[in-house]
Amino acid sequence: MIHLLTTGGTIASTPGTSGRNVAGALPAEALLDAIDAGLDAGPAVHTESLLQKPSNAINGEDLCRIAERCETRLADPSTDGIVITHGTDTLEDTAWFLQQVLGDCPRPVVVTGSQRALHERGSDAPRNLVDALRVAAATGSRGQGVLVVFDEAIHSASLVRKISSYRLTGFGSPGYGPVGHIDGTILRYPLNARIPTPIPRGPTLPRVDIVPAAAGSACPIDALRGDGAQGLIIDALGRGQVPPDWVPTIARAHAAGCPVAITSSTGSGPVAEVYEYPGSLERVIAAGAVGADALSARQARLLLMLVLSTPEGAADWRARFATAAGWSTV
Repeated sequence: MIHLLTTGGTIASTPGTSGRNVAGALPAEALLDAIDAGLDAGPAVHTESLLQKPSNAINGEDLCRIAERCETRLADPSTDGIVITHGTDTLEDTAWFLQQVLGDCPRPVVVTGSQRALHERGSDAPRNLVDALRVAAATGSRGQGVLVVFDEAIHSASLVRKISSYRLTGFGSPGYGPVGHIDGTILRYPLNARIPTPIPRGPTLPRVDIVPAAAGSACPIDALRGDGAQGLIIDALGRGQVPPDWVPTIARAHAAGCPVAITSSTGSGPVAEVYEYPGSLERVIAAGAVGADALSARQARLLLMLVLSTPEGAADWRARFATAAGWSTV
């Protein structure tokens, strides 16, 4: 049995009265009916409309709900795999979150979506969904952790990012490439993903905000802490630099017990202490922040939310960044 869990997004859109798309309007059964002719003879598919919303509206409660449903289905020995359809705007977030909480899934968990709705000319929705079901049913997909299937490529959830706002090749794994490819009915896995140890999660996920750094920009850290942020991710410049006048503010956050982690906004490559000048990563770490290696800001945010959700994790949050995210860290 393959469980098709739908959450909304472009792949489940219908035409709106204005000529724009209404994301998440189609239920799971409608998606399956649309691709019925293209399905392989294989495990039966059970559908469930878990959510019906655009992916910009996905929140922490939704992430936990999706994870809980996956855990329940994976605990059932009749489950061969799981496919989750999702809007592309935050698809990488949900896939990465699931990778951190599910770890080495006993059966494949595959996330997919589309850049064009089913009713649009040249839609990639049928192909992506058929491919995702094929990947989920394949025994060769086991041991790869959570996967993202898009445009005939198979990506590790640890590495995948949205790379285009509109092109059908909407996702990639910058610096690494996909772990596999789909050639018609043939799946090829030239690479194996490194699967992280699952991270325990608490009953609720705390608020963690992302702060983008830019040349000469004001630092909003004090305001965000005052508004209730329990952790901060600074999406820094290059190898982890920030404007020089940000460093005292980071030190205040650290002194107040607010975790601060540093990522690189470049899109590929880790942060590193290779410079010595005001605002360099070396000075930022001296002020109490932690480098998040090659994690994206969105990945680091989800990681910190998970870690801070339990008392044990909150007490040891720094060490968690050294071992998380599969290939994304060394």
